[in-house]
Amino acid sequence: MRDYELVVIVNPVVGDEGFPTTVERINNFIKDRGAEIKNVDHWGRRRLAYPIRRNLDGYYAVTYFSAEPQMIRPIEANLDLAEDILRHLVVKLDDDYAPPPPRAPRAEPVTAPISEAAEPGTAPAAVATAEPEAPAAEPEAPASEPEAPAEAPEAEAATDIEAVEAPEPEAAAVAAPDEN
Repeated sequence: MRDYELVVIVNPVVGDEGFPTTVERINNFIKDRGAEIKNVDHWGRRRLAYPIRRNLDGYYAVTYFSAEPQMIRPIEANLDLAEDILRHLVVKLDDDYAPPPPRAPRAEPVTAPISEAAEPGTAPAAVATAEPEAPAAEPEAPASEPEAPAEAPEAEAATDIEAVEAPEPEAAAVAAPDEN
């Protein structure tokens, strides 16, 4: 058996409630073909890079599984026929690849409330944040190495430019048009 990774983008019409059941239906189909599901990672709803079937969003899920190579074609054929799947991709993983552990669902970003006392046209009040820790002091260089005096490379470049003289452009003989 070989290890595979399946990425599916589910149509956003299925909604938050239908997304887990769609992924479970896909995983059951894979299990019925004799494969072993190792890990399922639900990414949730994401913005698509480009519209697919007039959809701008989609629900992403990544499934890691082991299966015989001849079972991949029927899985892909079934995913091609599923109307609620916008895109799918099955990738064979290297032998030494270990799937990542399941991760917790992402929390929604926290936005700071805008101060009600702020007047229009003024900057909002500063939000208190924890100060980052100061970086550890770096060890000093050993005193046994003398520092070389800093030379100005610009000065050398200036002397090189001055040493090269540009040839004077020759006047081109341009004949004035005859007014005859």
